[in-house]
Amino acid sequence: MNREELINFADNTFIKYGIKTVSPTDKSKGAYVPNIQQKEVFSIMNIDPFERRRDIVIKELFSSNMLTISYYGSQREGSDRTPEIRMGLSDLINYFEVDDEILFATDNVNIFIYNLSKLESQSIDSDDSEEKLYSQINIYLLRQKVQTLNTIPTQVQREINIYLRNNALRALVKARANYSCEMPDCDYIAFEKENGEKYIEVHHLIPLSEGGEDSISNTVALCPTCHRKIHYSQNKGQLKEILEEYIGSLE
Repeated sequence: MNREELINFADNTFIKYGIKTVSPTDKSKGAYVPNIQQKEVFSIMNIDPFERRRDIVIKELFSSNMLTISYYGSQREGSDRTPEIRMGLSDLINYFEVDDEILFATDNVNIFIYNLSKLESQSIDSDDSEEKLYSQINIYLLRQKVQTLNTIPTQVQREINIYLRNNALRALVKARANYSCEMPDCDYIAFEKENGEKYIEVHHLIPLSEGGEDSISNTVALCPTCHRKIHYSQNKGQLKEILEEYIGSLE
């Protein structure tokens, strides 16, 4: 997901959002000054910075991280000047650097934050990113969103690179595993496909797209659940090491 796609998501999904570029004084003084749109996010949530200095827990988009921030009105020099609304605490100040773009948004239940500079390091595709975002927002808002969507899927054409697999190798790996999952301690029992063949999937420990070989030493047979786990689970690195050790024991 790129910047344009995220902003489009925010525009079409959140009740209100605002984006601001971090200034040198936001960082050096340890007091972030929100812009008008970002103030409206807090106003919608009935958070009054002049009521009392309060700490607020907000959620980071794309993750389970929670940040505790302060939101308050600070009296500026000169008693006749309007107090300035600021945000602070170490969770927030350590979250950004000068020139980062910070997004605040609300779904009318939660306040979210995201540093748009992190988008460059996002490795998941746009569909997965969007699904992750939808999974974080208020379910009632999500239900309203789904009810307004077109129920007829939109067709798009994409140019993709496909790596041709060695079918003989795939058959050998499945036979080596006896159509069982090669993840140690997995008790998967293969079901039969229409043609009577037992179902098991083949996974490359080092992806072909990353220079991995289409070889017997780089492939394992995995059940659908373990295959998804090694792609998406939090401990996928550990699972890969377990499989590498298993393959090494076969040599």
